[in-house]
Amino acid sequence: MNASTSEQEGAACPLDPLVNKTTDFAYRGVRLKFDLSHALFSSFDIDAGTRLLLKEIAHEPGIVEARRVLDAGCGTGVIGISLAASCPDMEVVMRDRDFRAVAFAARNASRNGLAVRSMGLEGTELAQCAKRPFAKIKVAQRNAALIAAPGLLCEPDPNAPYEAVVANLPAKAGPALLSQYFVAVGRELLREGGTFAFVIVAPLAEQARAWCMEAGFEILRTVSTKNHMVCIARTGERRAGENAVKEALAELGRGKADQWFKAYVRSHVKKSIAGASLVWDGIQGLPEFDEPSFATLCALALGRQVFAGSLVRRALVIEPGVGIVPLWCKGVLGSSEIILKSHDVLALTASGWNLKRAGFDNSVRILEPAFAKKENSAGEPALNCAERGMEVLAPFSIDAAILFPEDIPKFDSASYYWPLLSRVLKRGAVAVIASNATYIERFVRQKPSGFSKLPQGEHKKGWEAVAFFRE
Repeated sequence: MNASTSEQEGAACPLDPLVNKTTDFAYRGVRLKFDLSHALFSSFDIDAGTRLLLKEIAHEPGIVEARRVLDAGCGTGVIGISLAASCPDMEVVMRDRDFRAVAFAARNASRNGLAVRSMGLEGTELAQCAKRPFAKIKVAQRNAALIAAPGLLCEPDPNAPYEAVVANLPAKAGPALLSQYFVAVGRELLREGGTFAFVIVAPLAEQARAWCMEAGFEILRTVSTKNHMVCIARTGERRAGENAVKEALAELGRGKADQWFKAYVRSHVKKSIAGASLVWDGIQGLPEFDEPSFATLCALALGRQVFAGSLVRRALVIEPGVGIVPLWCKGVLGSSEIILKSHDVLALTASGWNLKRAGFDNSVRILEPAFAKKENSAGEPALNCAERGMEVLAPFSIDAAILFPEDIPKFDSASYYWPLLSRVLKRGAVAVIASNATYIERFVRQKPSGFSKLPQGEHKKGWEAVAFFRE
């Protein structure tokens, strides 16, 4: 083992603070382990819906004999990794709107001895989280690719079409979006005769059957429990000329790359907030679809005070949600570039969507947690203009920052974000942090040298905003 390899294995992975526990799992004769996280669904054990789905597809020919499979909404990767480990010739793509989930799926694949490619936005290949493999895990040599990538339901998938799609469908996506997703699976994601296997919560079972029929699927069988339903369905034969129509529609869609996102729009809102008249689309799956949150109101009321008179060319918004704060930065601060940083691809996409509708097209999306781009064959970092990545957050490059730390059990967000703010904020810059009282107290208590807390502050309904000046 050379020195660089040793250093990589010893390096801390940005996911380490988010690991809650490691659990064992066996599937089709293969023993596996999975790191689980408080930041993701089912943080203590593999959930019942996933177990039921894997049980029902364990001997389903349309799944286990498929050569290319999509695990949609992969979470920590249990479904995709279980299939990949037990079907060596199966190419598996794992996609999720939460990049933390994507990163955990890639981490779990690697720790189980599976070679995996980890992708970022716009197809950027990222370096792996450097962790040693789990002990006593022996997975057969794979002959096909395993990919972990961010992606939204109904978003065009560059890896499509597949022979099978498997999914633990999230009820929180809402019936309107889920019904459109069934159409997308049948028309865009699956090959003719492909298999769609999904599990959904019992209250949506009857609707899911109807969505299957309306999307042209043939339901092969369903299995129901008190809490879940598993459905195995197959696409029917496409009528003559349908493939040509599909290609024509796809070609049309290439000219309007973001039109698919209209499936997420659920409201149109206009509000006057902190000195700005803001207009935004409310998005299915995100809060603030009709009213700004108290955290947002606190942050912008304080921002109006502490940023007054400042020249804010480059603003950083961490966890931008639907995009109200970036819109305010454009309208009030006059920022010429807005950097959006989040683990939630839906939030990044929604913020970019609303900024574009407001005539602003100079936002940069950065995934959280951050992974370096994979080096190219010459040993140099691969460059990608579509996702400029962490070079956008060069030292002392940000004029203003607004941060909304999340409430994640056992995760110290203050110690996680202070090093970033210390590195990227210019001297004289101001950071506004909005959260509940407990988190605000942690940020104040852990304030590093070189920052001073400003006397202004905002409070509303249990939410607070404070500001820190970079000396």
